[in-house]
Order: sequence, then C-alpha cells, then structure tokens
Amino acid sequence: MHARGFPGIRLVHIALIRNVDEGGTRISEIARRAGMTKQATGQLASEFVELGYIRIVPDPTDGRAKIAEYTAKGKRLLRAIVASIRETESRFAAVIGEEEMARLKETLTLLLTR
Repeated sequence: MHARGFPGIRLVHIALIRNVDEGGTRISEIARRAGMTKQATGQLASEFVELGYIRIVPDPTDGRAKIAEYTAKGKRLLRAIVASIRETESRFAAVIGEEEMARLKETLTLLLTR
C-alpha cells in the first residue's frame, strides 16, 4: 500500500481494515471481531486516526461508546486494497489457470473459516 500512496500502513492495521463496516463500527465490536482487547483496539484506532484513514465519533445511541468510521482517505485505501487483491489474483490465475485459482480461493476460504 505504501507504493500506492498510503504511507504508514502496517500489517497489524488489517485488524481494523477488515472489521470496520462501511457505515462505521463500535470500537468494542471491532475488538470482539478481531479477537483483541478494547484497549489494544483503541490504540490501533488512534494510530489509524493519526494516519487519516478513520475518524472516531461518539455513538449516537450510547454516549459512552465510540464508533470508528472511514474518512474519504480511508475509503480510497479500501479501493486500493481491493484493486491490489484483484491484480494479485489475476497474476496468480495467469500462472495456474482460472480453474485452479478458483480451487485455491475455495481452499483458502475453507482454511480461514475453520
């Protein structure tokens, strides 16, 4: 992502990227989904705020809770990630073929869901 113009992204940020919904997600829910403590998730979210990818807003239904939501820059990051995944899959498919690529994706999905 650095080469695509998104400096500061680290592998650990995937915990946020994968778990912040389009309309925003409570920090406690991100922590639950990522299997992290709320404190660790809060620290990671603060880093992502500093980088400009998300903002933290109060939950309108619970003043104690905080919601992480993507900024315009964060949404550009998501589009770049999707484009990068598609490019990688395309390169792999060019080597192993579309049918084998479909099997690979199926196998990886199976492994990740068990």
